[in-house]
Amino acid sequence: MAYNDRLAILRGMKAAERLHRDLGSRKAMDRSVRVDVFSAIARAGAILMFKSLDPLLGAFMREGDLMGVMLTVRRPIGQQRFTGAHELGHLIMGHEPHADDEGILRRAPMEGSYAQVPEQEREADAFASNFLLPKFLLAKLHDQQSWDRRNYENPHTLYQASLRFGASYRATIQAYERDGFLSSRQRRTLVGVMPRDLKAELVDGHDVGDWRDRDVWRLTERDEGSVIEANRKDLFVLKLKEHGGSGYLWTYEELERAGFLVLKDEAEAMYPERIGGPRRRYILGEASALENGSYTLRERRPWRADDGVNQVTVHFRHALGRENGQYAPQLDRLAAN
Repeated sequence: MAYNDRLAILRGMKAAERLHRDLGSRKAMDRSVRVDVFSAIARAGAILMFKSLDPLLGAFMREGDLMGVMLTVRRPIGQQRFTGAHELGHLIMGHEPHADDEGILRRAPMEGSYAQVPEQEREADAFASNFLLPKFLLAKLHDQQSWDRRNYENPHTLYQASLRFGASYRATIQAYERDGFLSSRQRRTLVGVMPRDLKAELVDGHDVGDWRDRDVWRLTERDEGSVIEANRKDLFVLKLKEHGGSGYLWTYEELERAGFLVLKDEAEAMYPERIGGPRRRYILGEASALENGSYTLRERRPWRADDGVNQVTVHFRHALGRENGQYAPQLDRLAAN
């Protein structure tokens, strides 16, 4: 990589690190690993708008003291959020106004030379990668999920990580290579896997139809206390170890009462040769009607509600940014003044 490329990438990285320090991200994010890029844009003083742009993904505008960022609603949330981080990079680093198309998705600060890419674009690319997917969050999710190096060879691991980060599958893989979790050979293998195929495998034969704007979250006991920020069309696969031989079953009445629609509920023995051994419970559902809040699943004996052995609580909220118009929290603040 050319010397000037490295300098531009370094400037973008440092700007992202400074902003995270200024925002106090390490403490403020608690159990979440998804950077609130939309809030960061608003806090930086820009008006944030969502529109049905095509073929543009986003734009950064500046006129005098007024600044604005515009993002398309016609792309998946991961691409939308990366574009938002890219435009925030332009703003934070004092760049000239700029409109961006899908070319920003095909580039990566570590893939070859940036010889044909303007310097400010190199900086904004590096800023976006390191702001949306900083090293401390990759390490945080690694610890939360108790992953080891072998897990990163599995495309399902990278896909699930991308959902929690709110980034694209490809950008997530590139960030893990950037920080030494993956080799370049592993990255080339992983990017060849299509997320659509991973989703189909997770739903195990369920007829989904249109996969557009729809992801599949796999939740296990390791997601205890996690923050889940999902699109309304997303599906959820709950894979939980269940001690059915001892009479303990996972119950999810709280979720159902709140609007969680169960599409499939199955159990399979983990060790078929053992009578009364543990099972793996498989629950597929959708949460389009679920309201923001905290929800708990409990493993307990049905005839003794107070006799639980395990529980998983997740803090659920719907992702913002899929509706046309001004960023809702920013609009609410303006209306209140």
